[in-house]
Amino acid sequence: MNKNIPKNLIECFGELSRELSPENIEEIRSGKEEDMVQHHHGLGRYLRNEWGLWQDSLLSKWFNEKGIHHADDMSGIILDSFWRQLNLQPINLTEQIKHYQDYWVEMSKENE
Repeated sequence: MNKNIPKNLIECFGELSRELSPENIEEIRSGKEEDMVQHHHGLGRYLRNEWGLWQDSLLSKWFNEKGIHHADDMSGIILDSFWRQLNLQPINLTEQIKHYQDYWVEMSKENE
């Protein structure tokens, strides 16, 4: 893959569509959304590292503006959203963001 870092979620879809092989895309499309977690350590790690999700890339700033601050959450949203886009399902970005924000609220309560 090259290092053309997207600036938002829609650009992520374009980059993934250009850079992944047709076989990889079909594997993602034909799986279940719950299966996307299996890509966390492979494709997800690539996205976190190469797209600057741990740093101040424009993409990480885009997520920060939406209230998502952890690179793992960013890559999870990208992967789930890509699956949804391939399967013509609603992205429901607000719902996905709330899921991760709720998780961190719960984690902070447990750590008190």
